Amino acid sequence: MAVSLGKPPVVNLVAIDTGSTLSWVQCQPCAVHCHTQSAKAGPIFDPGRSYTSRRVRCSSVKCGEPRYDLRLQQANCMEKEDSCTYSVTYGNGWAYSVGKMVTDTLRIGDSFMDLMFGCSMDVKYSEFEAGIFGFGSSSFSFFEQLAGYPDILSYKALSYCLPTDETKPGYMILGRYDRAAMDGGYTPLFRSINRPTYSLTMEMLIANGQRLVTSSSEMIVDSGAQRTSLWPSTFALLDKTITQAMSSIGYHRTSRARQESYICYLSEHDYSGWNGTITPFSNWSALPLLEIGFAGGAALALPPRNVFYNDPHRGLCMTFAQNPALRSQILGNRVTRSFGTTFDIQGKQFGFKYAVC
Repeated sequence: MAVSLGKPPVVNLVAIDTGSTLSWVQCQPCAVHCHTQSAKAGPIFDPGRSYTSRRVRCSSVKCGEPRYDLRLQQANCMEKEDSCTYSVTYGNGWAYSVGKMVTDTLRIGDSFMDLMFGCSMDVKYSEFEAGIFGFGSSSFSFFEQLAGYPDILSYKALSYCLPTDETKPGYMILGRYDRAAMDGGYTPLFRSINRPTYSLTMEMLIANGQRLVTSSSEMIVDSGAQRTSLWPSTFALLDKTITQAMSSIGYHRTSRARQESYICYLSEHDYSGWNGTITPFSNWSALPLLEIGFAGGAALALPPRNVFYNDPHRGLCMTFAQNPALRSQILGNRVTRSFGTTFDIQGKQFGFKYAVC
């Protein structure tokens, strides 16, 4: 989404992440490791050029909140200038950001609010955006700060749709939404047990007509994660069931992907060209179907392109993975693409709408 920060305003494109809480953008001066920010993400924000920018002091209540929720091991303070600092790492270390906490003006439509966010001075980030805005449940997440301005956000809800085809438009709506349009149903939404995020209760996983899950389990909704992560036992059942189905159409599990906890398939006819490139899979209607069921009767009957994707190095891969280090399962963004999804935080429910974008 586009955000307008500071005065005079600087417009940046940032990633929407319901799986984290801190919001940050890359800032000038970048003191350690810098992110190559795409031109379409906007200019690098310079707090020194914004006359509404203020540092967050070490002794302030605001400074203590990130330290607690981000589980920082050291005092998050730059004592010489009395600046609150932060450090956040994503996933297995694929990205991180370290910097100072600041407050500045954020414009939304014709309204303005004071936003506390991170000014990154050391960042590892491989995507094109200027930074990440966290929509988790902590008091300092972007969404919770926004909720403190009822004239801007009169109802606590977030709706979005991520298109399967990235060249097509999606949408994001903050506030009230069309409840009657959620034809995929609703399921209870609750704060996650071990993380400042929001979760659902998964009750069912059906793969190729076989029910693999018979007991309830927590699943965090993480728009910043591409893959859907399952418990190792559930992942093993899914692996076995889909591998059997794929063998009937001439595709076999690759050993390389198995070592990486992914599920990928190749046929003996997939390699073409002198450099061994993999021929993209195209017969999507032949693939086995998956459905995820949640408490209250809501269900995601997944189109094949939400379950599988072509990887130029591994073949036809699934959007599911296992990560034994995680304390919870994760519903990633690939399986929800093209679905309208709504976090109704005020009403404590989560809704799905089929084929929206």
